[in-house]
Amino acid sequence: MLGPYCEPKRLLHPEVGAIEVHGQTLLDPGQYQALVVFTATPGTESQEKLQLLSVIGAQAL
Repeated sequence: MLGPYCEPKRLLHPEVGAIEVHGQTLLDPGQYQALVVFTATPGTESQEKLQLLSVIGAQAL
């Protein structure tokens, strides 16, 4: 079950700088659990930064 969208959030990553993400809550009412998934808008600098982080992982630049 999909829940409400969260207000946009701005994260500050020490390697790539500011990233703006939007969240959506996924609800499992039978288990009384919720998962918030954050994504960046496609085609934005924030999406490029998230893609870069998926490649470099925990490596220091």
